Order: sequence, then structure tokens, then C-alpha cells
Amino acid sequence: MKRSEQLYPLSWQHHNGLMAVLLLKKGVHKKADVKVMTRFIQQIRKEELDEHFEAEEKSLILFSDKYHQLGTLYKKMIAEHTSIRQCYRELENPSYAAIEKFYQLLNQHIRFEEREYFPAIEATLSAKELTALSKDLSHLHHQSCSNFPIKFWE
Repeated sequence: MKRSEQLYPLSWQHHNGLMAVLLLKKGVHKKADVKVMTRFIQQIRKEELDEHFEAEEKSLILFSDKYHQLGTLYKKMIAEHTSIRQCYRELENPSYAAIEKFYQLLNQHIRFEEREYFPAIEATLSAKELTALSKDLSHLHHQSCSNFPIKFWE
């Protein structure tokens, strides 16, 4: 899916998130060590997810009041962020079920943003608003979760 250049920082991080989902699925299928997979989740959370969620929440709220459709989608995004954050607490007692729940929620969330929310943003915002949004997101960087030192998915 062709994404507007202004949303690239978020979409690049989404790509890494989908890679994490794939690696976790493989790890669960192989019955890899749940503690190792939980450390993997903690690392991607620390290196990318927390910053990603915060950036979305702070920069996209500006348009949620101005445009009703975006406000509705923003509220759904916030609810999904909350569900994923609640999963972090469940992972304090690592289990395959908690890991599966985490990667399913993350996958669902990324698909929602890429298929519904971002296209709505692109269709609604003016070029000037997209440029302003891009400046708010320019600090984001993306990692490669496959650099995790223990290749539990292999």
C-alpha cells in the first residue's frame, strides 16, 4: 500500500511491528522459551512501541477534534493502545497465551491504522496539515527487531 511520505516514520515502525508479530508467531509455534520471547517484547516496547504510541497520541489528537471521522478513529486507536499496554502487565507472568494475545492485538492494531486510520488521515488533511504532522513525527526512528540477540524464531 502506497503511504503518504509524511506518515512514513509511523509506517516504517509498523513494518517492524509486523516483523515482530511474525517472529513471535514462529517462536510460539516452535515452543520457544516464553521468558526469552517476553524479553523480546520488552525490548521492542522500550526501543520503539512506547515512543510510537506516544507520538501517535500527541500528534494525531490535534486533528481528532477538528475532523469528526478522525476523532472516531483516534478513539479506536487509543483503545487499542490501552489494550496492548494492558498486555504488558499480563506478560509479567510469561505464558504462550499472553504472548499470543500480545501479538494478535499488535497485528490487529497495525492493520487498523494502515488500512483505515492512515488512509482517512491522508484523505482528510490538507497538504499543510500533513507537513505539520510530518514535522511532529520526524524524530521517530525505526529498529529491526530481528537484531534481537537470541533467535528464538529459528
